[in-house]
Amino acid sequence: MTIKKGKETLGSTDFHPNRFVASPDIVRRIQTSYLHYFPLLGKVADLGCGEGVFLDLLRASGRKGIGVDITPEFVRAIKRRGLKAVTADITTFLRKHRSSFDGIFASHIIEHLPAANGIFLIRSMFDALRSGGVAVLVTPSYEDILVSSERFWLDISHVRPYPLPLLHEVFLHYGFEIVKEGYDLETRLPTSLRHPRSMLRHIVGRMRFGRKFNTGDTFIVAKKP
Repeated sequence: MTIKKGKETLGSTDFHPNRFVASPDIVRRIQTSYLHYFPLLGKVADLGCGEGVFLDLLRASGRKGIGVDITPEFVRAIKRRGLKAVTADITTFLRKHRSSFDGIFASHIIEHLPAANGIFLIRSMFDALRSGGVAVLVTPSYEDILVSSERFWLDISHVRPYPLPLLHEVFLHYGFEIVKEGYDLETRLPTSLRHPRSMLRHIVGRMRFGRKFNTGDTFIVAKKP
C-alpha cells in the first residue's frame, strides 16, 4: 500500500549520507586491480556503473565497455564523456542481452537487492555471458566486524549482506567456475605508523577478532565454461 501525504510518500526518503561514499579517486584506485580479469578485445558490461569510473578505466585500457544504471543523471553525464551507457534495471538489461558479453563487472550492487533478486542477478549474469566470459562481483565483507557492526548500515539503501560462502555456492549452482575469491586488501581501512592511534586500533582489533577484523571487500571472479 502506498500512503501519500501531500506530495510526499510516507516511507520514502531523499536523504543519503554522501559523506560515507568513497571519492572517485579512491574508487579508481581500487577498481583498477580488477581490469586484468577481462579480455582486451572483449565487451564488458558495468552494472550499476554510477559515475562511470570503471568505464573510464576500461576505455583507457583499450577495452570496450557499456554501463548500466537506473539513474538517468549518471547515464547522461557518462554519455557526455563519450562513453556508452544505458538507463535500465540491471537484471532486465541482462535478460535482454543473453550471450552478449565477454565480461560483467558488478561492484557494490548485490547488497542493495533482497535475496531472490540477488540470486536472480547472478543467474542473469551467467546467461548474459558468452562462453569463456568472466564475471567479477564485489560486495562489503560482512565477516569483517567493522562492516557488520557499523559500516554496512551507513548506506541506508543496503538491504542485506552476501557473505563469500553464500556467493560461492550460488555461483557454482548456476554453472560458473570459480577463478578467484577472497578479500580485497586495497579496500581495508588505512593503517599507518605515522598515525599511532590507527595502528593501535588495528593491532588490538586483530588480537580480538583475528582475520575477521578489517578484511576489506569480498570479491569473487567466476568464469562461464
